[in-house]
Amino acid sequence: AQVSAPAITHLGQVPNGFWILLTIAIGASEQYRASVGWVEPENVPVDQPGLLRPEYVPGDIGFDPLGLKPTDPDELLTMQNKELQNGRLAMLAAAGFMAQELVDGKGIVEHFMG
Repeated sequence: AQVSAPAITHLGQVPNGFWILLTIAIGASEQYRASVGWVEPENVPVDQPGLLRPEYVPGDIGFDPLGLKPTDPDELLTMQNKELQNGRLAMLAAAGFMAQELVDGKGIVEHFMG
């Protein structure tokens, strides 16, 4: 499939098969994350729905093939905060790109080229 024109219109041009595969992949990932982080519903007291496992740290599903996760808790907290700030800045930048594209219909590369 050919996806063209301003980026704001790209989602509507993506073939349906992609969305089906994406939905399955996200569902499988979330199912795995839930099995790692949460106590099974049959083992949870009625007054504590959504109980997390005691050893579970939100966001940590044990995937660190390069060994980048710090072992020091303070260093880990610093790294987590840096990652959150980086993600927030990236979302603001993307929102700015999309807003500019909505205003004049030109993509970010077109703004730099002319």
